Amino acid sequence: MNPRDRALNMIYLEEADRVAVSEYDINSPVASALIGRELMVGYGGRFMDLCYRMIYEGRRNELVGRMKIDRVELYSKLDLDIITVRPVWGRNPVKPKPIAPYEWIVEDPEGHWFRYRFDPEYDSISQIDSSIAKGGLHAFEDYVDKLCEEPIEVEAEELELVEYTVKTVGGRMLVMGDIDGSFPVGGSWLHIFLKALYTDPYSVKKLINYTTRRAIAYIDAMVDSGVEAISGGADIAYRHGPYMNPKHFREFIMPSIKAHVDACHRRGVPFLKHTDGNINPIIDDFIVGTGIDGYLAIEPRAGMDIAKLKEAYGDRICFFGNIDCAYTLVYGFEDDVRREVRRLIDVAAHGGGLIVGSSNSVHSFVKPANFLAMIKEAKRYGIYHR
Repeated sequence: MNPRDRALNMIYLEEADRVAVSEYDINSPVASALIGRELMVGYGGRFMDLCYRMIYEGRRNELVGRMKIDRVELYSKLDLDIITVRPVWGRNPVKPKPIAPYEWIVEDPEGHWFRYRFDPEYDSISQIDSSIAKGGLHAFEDYVDKLCEEPIEVEAEELELVEYTVKTVGGRMLVMGDIDGSFPVGGSWLHIFLKALYTDPYSVKKLINYTTRRAIAYIDAMVDSGVEAISGGADIAYRHGPYMNPKHFREFIMPSIKAHVDACHRRGVPFLKHTDGNINPIIDDFIVGTGIDGYLAIEPRAGMDIAKLKEAYGDRICFFGNIDCAYTLVYGFEDDVRREVRRLIDVAAHGGGLIVGSSNSVHSFVKPANFLAMIKEAKRYGIYHR
């Protein structure tokens, strides 16, 4: 059975030759160590600082060219079952402006700006300030009004990574596009958005309606390009619970996720929803109410018990992730990783519906040897009818 077919069996809750194994994202330091040269992949701070610098210097084509080759080589050499791809910068991207070492400002044509810090020590990304954070609810309303005036269009250049991946490994690996308009919030103004749920629900709904329509345009474009599954990566929770109360999730976020699902199903592809954090307070709405085909990440240290989830919802959705990337993959030994992989397979592989991966992503502090141990043990122990 080839990787594509194996992954689709898992998503559609059918057993295969073995469980699938993949990774939502792999940061450059780990990827580079595994392949033996610097790879331009992931979401680490050092890599994103390089991306911004190359865009600022007008080297967009060089950047995207490297990203295409490196991502496909990495996932192919690791022999993973799914490769996740995203739209890239278009032909005339908004150029970020450097304001300090590892700090950039991105300003949109309407005058709203967002300040980012890429920490080279922790290889992290933070949106540390913005015009919305400075201006509060009035700035949020203005941002929404101006954003929603922009036409929704997908440039051909934005699909270069998608099309290259489909052409190179599509048919052998499952190519999964990633886009999400359900929680369109920057870290610096999350508190403004959450306040607006109470004080300005009209603007919140207007924003989510627009970003959902935009995401669906990208879903259609990626499916037209040959993508066979879609994931949505917007986090809606943290370790102690969802960012919003269940009522607000049901009113604002759930309809958007369902619209993503419906758009995918109209095109004959599944939709898997990623989120970090503890979503137990909204779990039934998140899974049943939205109609998602899969749940990505399943963070054990946030209280997400995959054995209980499998028992309750294993006849509805597949599960992708759950190997602890906060401790086991970082501080554990290879035997610890193998033990955790075996436990995951024991409680969640029956009947299909399991893609082994980390509980978020392979970030820069994951030990490369532990990541390899996860992949190898999933393939060794995850054989059906053994």
